[in-house]
Amino acid sequence: MLNAIVDASLRYKVLVLVAFAVLVGLGVMAYRQVPVDAFPDVTPAQVNIYTESPGVAAEDIERLLTVPIEAAMAGLADVEVVRSVSLFGLSYVAVYFKDNVDIYFARRLVGEKLQEVKGRLPEGYGEPELGPNSSGLGQVFWYTIADADKKLSAMDLRTLQDWTVRLILRTAPGVDDVTTWGGHEKQYQVQIDPRKLVKYGVSFKEVMERLAANNKQVGGQYLNVGVEQYLVRGLGLVSSAADIGSIVVAERNGAPIYVRDVAEVKEAPAVRFGAVTRNGEEVVLGIALARINENAATVVRAVKEKLAIAQAALPKGVELKAVYDRTEIVDKALKTSTNALIEGSILVAVILFLFLGEFRSAIVVIVTLPLAMLFAFICMRYVGMSANLMSLAGLAIGIGMMVDGAVVMVENAFRLLSHARESGKPIHRTHVVLEAAREVANPIAFAILIIIVVFLPLFSLTGLEGKLFKPMALTITFAMAGLCCCR
Repeated sequence: MLNAIVDASLRYKVLVLVAFAVLVGLGVMAYRQVPVDAFPDVTPAQVNIYTESPGVAAEDIERLLTVPIEAAMAGLADVEVVRSVSLFGLSYVAVYFKDNVDIYFARRLVGEKLQEVKGRLPEGYGEPELGPNSSGLGQVFWYTIADADKKLSAMDLRTLQDWTVRLILRTAPGVDDVTTWGGHEKQYQVQIDPRKLVKYGVSFKEVMERLAANNKQVGGQYLNVGVEQYLVRGLGLVSSAADIGSIVVAERNGAPIYVRDVAEVKEAPAVRFGAVTRNGEEVVLGIALARINENAATVVRAVKEKLAIAQAALPKGVELKAVYDRTEIVDKALKTSTNALIEGSILVAVILFLFLGEFRSAIVVIVTLPLAMLFAFICMRYVGMSANLMSLAGLAIGIGMMVDGAVVMVENAFRLLSHARESGKPIHRTHVVLEAAREVANPIAFAILIIIVVFLPLFSLTGLEGKLFKPMALTITFAMAGLCCCR
């Protein structure tokens, strides 16, 4: 089989050159499309469920929300473990699936179960929601929003972040969500005075029901007036504290009792449990979360483009400043791996030239290195691997092993050509090279196979270890397989 491949390669030289050109083209395309990150993503296939219930104690959160949700998720297919945390006002349930489960399929399963379990949760204790479709390495870009002129309050900055910047950044390709930290969340608060309730004979329940009932927008079909048609609308949405205060709660002796008569209505910040500071000054922090399996470098570039648009939409004096940029650590990781590859290739070229004493033979051996690496990138793109410190380390480690077979084949061809010249007989270069290749084809193939077998224990690793070290073993295997094709 190997001899047939060698014969065909030497017989159809033009076809081999075309195949190499196609390999280079596909390899360069794959190199540009392979996701780039600093480290391999070791996050399991995980779907998070959050349920907010403000003011409820952790014990009640556990009993009323966490336990029913956790029990429903335990019966899903391919679930390995379900973990939960109950905090004051928050229920968190994490569903871990097997690694081979598609994350979108897992989220669909969890979403279907959530629809069932919602009917078993007590009314008024919040709605369970799926968390962002992001991994533990999904935080690709952090930024702060601050007012250089000190004219805006922390609540104003938080409002700008939530309703301007965040909405713009979420349109960036690859961004699943943008979270907000710090500042004061704006609320319209109705602070009811119990003494006034007694004075007017109004109950707390009546006030709550009127607030809910008088904040709606309804349609009233249309009216035909001559040749024109007029839409009928019921405008009932409140838009300010004054609108809330003007809602009628009850009627006593023909006189209306408004919300403002029994309560103080005002804009005020929600209760918070922390703050974000930068250089000793309070700011609002935004974190862009990349979607799972997205190219981190591409997502960061898209976020930066949208950040410039968001900056133009902000008032004068409000600035957006980057705090953390994933591309910095990605560039450093890739630079480390790239430098190792380049330095290793140069060192191999120098050593080959010194030992072989012929420039062309050294070039033939060196050409196999980029071809094998491009083949590895094609395979990485096909299996969905990312180019990171661990996967590229496999190529750096395999440089010496990748040239072994090529050195043996070139050196054997060089030896037989030298003997043919010394004999004084006419030399048919193709026949001599073919004979040399046949002599060492089987030993080289078995040597490459042995090298691949050495890394088989890494493929047996599971969990965190497998996700960390399998990329290195896979890239070495891909490169060695590509080396066989190049030879």
